[in-house]
Amino acid sequence: MDESAIEEGFAAARRQLDDVTRQAQENRARANALAADVENIVESVRSPRGEVTVRAHVGGRLAGLEFGSGAEELGLDALARVTLTTIAQAQHKAMTALAERGADLFGEQSDIAASLRSDADRGYPAEPTGPSWT
Repeated sequence: MDESAIEEGFAAARRQLDDVTRQAQENRARANALAADVENIVESVRSPRGEVTVRAHVGGRLAGLEFGSGAEELGLDALARVTLTTIAQAQHKAMTALAERGADLFGEQSDIAASLRSDADRGYPAEPTGPSWT
């Protein structure tokens, strides 16, 4: 192998390494942006008749819970059901917003976007699940 072929091989390897490094830096910047969104995304949902309004962060943490005047017209069991449903919808909406942001940053078909969508649907269904406390 002559010296110019070796130099060309090294140059090609450097270009590939530079590309990998650039892609890693871009992915890190995207991941940092997504991590910031985890802290910043807050979604709000109001029950259909306005009895309850819920604000939720990504990960399910509640940011606010307000009862409208219509809440007083409901029995306690009905108010509990509409509150749980509205909480679940707000939590799901926040997780879905994060999944959409992941798709914007990493691509609609990316593994990250698919995983976030799955987490939103599985971990934060739009309707409450599990045993009822009422």
